[in-house]
Amino acid sequence: MWLALRFPNWALDFRGVAPEQPTLVVETTAQRQHVVAASQTALEHGVRRGMGLADARIRSPAVVVHDRSRAGETAALARLAGWAWRYSSQIHCAVADPNIQDARLIFEIGASLRLFGGRQRLLKAIRDDLKVLGYRYRAGLGETPQAALAFSRARRRVSDLAELPLASLSLDPTTRATLEASGFRRAGELLALPPAALARRFGPELLAFLEQLAGRRPHGLALFERPERYQTHHELFGAVENVQGLIFVLHRVFTELAIFLRGADSAIQTLRLSLVHEHRATTEITLRLSAPSRDARHLERVACERLERITLTAPVLEIGLLSDRLRPAEHAQGALWQQNDRSAGAPWPVVLDRLRARLGHEGVVWLDSPADHRPEYASTERDSEPRPHQAANGNGDTLPRPMWLIDPPEPISAQALGNMNWLSGPERIESGWWDQGQRRDYYRALDARGRLLWLFRDLNSGDASSRYFLHGLFG
Repeated sequence: MWLALRFPNWALDFRGVAPEQPTLVVETTAQRQHVVAASQTALEHGVRRGMGLADARIRSPAVVVHDRSRAGETAALARLAGWAWRYSSQIHCAVADPNIQDARLIFEIGASLRLFGGRQRLLKAIRDDLKVLGYRYRAGLGETPQAALAFSRARRRVSDLAELPLASLSLDPTTRATLEASGFRRAGELLALPPAALARRFGPELLAFLEQLAGRRPHGLALFERPERYQTHHELFGAVENVQGLIFVLHRVFTELAIFLRGADSAIQTLRLSLVHEHRATTEITLRLSAPSRDARHLERVACERLERITLTAPVLEIGLLSDRLRPAEHAQGALWQQNDRSAGAPWPVVLDRLRARLGHEGVVWLDSPADHRPEYASTERDSEPRPHQAANGNGDTLPRPMWLIDPPEPISAQALGNMNWLSGPERIESGWWDQGQRRDYYRALDARGRLLWLFRDLNSGDASSRYFLHGLFG
């Protein structure tokens, strides 16, 4: 079973324009501007597709007019095809052109009926998704892609393939006119003819189409392939001059990204945001998450934190997105007794990403303690959470170490040493000749100000007055 979705006003709807705003998209052919898409308000004023721009302005004087963008339509339909991966593994999409009246998305849903609990539940889930995106569409179900598309074009409800009028079939105008002149009105009349006679009278192309329509020949449609990365661009309706307006636009951008990732059952960890200006260099913003995610709200918040700390060099005309490689989404299993616990607060990765967005990615790091007995190398910064490992001495028991090391160690005067309250030590730490040949005895002591210090005596120093050094402070 196949589902066909036709989008008559795709040239406008993919931009997310409010339906109450009278808006048109026009295209120029043969020095004539005609309407290819119109908002609901413009349609209510009498504007129709194919109408000349001058006639459309008479019916709706306050209408806003935009030129068609085929590149934007193609990018948006590819995003929607990624959404359809949630329901099918066989997807065909095509943007309207002189040979295709409407943008369309056709995908096989028969294999997913049990997964979604039957046809009605699956179709409801699809309707709910398209409602969120605000797309106007017409749907049709059929046993083949060609049949599903034909049912979506039928002006009245038809359940039998043979009852479909010729106008609903994907025939070129010349072939349709020839068939109608020969007295044919419905698909069943053509399917009843002997194949040889049909091919002889009207050509092999019509015979091939009818056999695909009836399922007697492979459908022959190019299927959409899931990309390795999420890469797309969003053309804006008018230039966005400030960050606040850009944040409003990004809500839809990340909503479509999340729907694509959910359909592909994938997540991303790095996303490059490109803000395209006119006559200015593109502004590049890289979002690096602490863990793979496909949460639209999380991605939007991290992006907004970054955007609030930049100044736009010029109005933004287009937004581009490029992710790292799509990776399989991890599905966490909840605890057995934990149900709707809203008191737990935001998870740590979400908090970490927002902190990094505010302070910079390098401003928030993890502290790690590698298995190294040398103090200068026993603590290091990492970009991500370190894996648990065994302590340097091999038995899991470590002596106290300070959180803050002083680099380089500071000499301690003899007077300061006299006021020390020695708590523990010595702890001998040595390294071989290949590693600077250090020999030190470390101590823990309290100074006159009550600070807990980590000191060492340099056994390689010949000057007794400079043998003691302050190397760290305990918190």
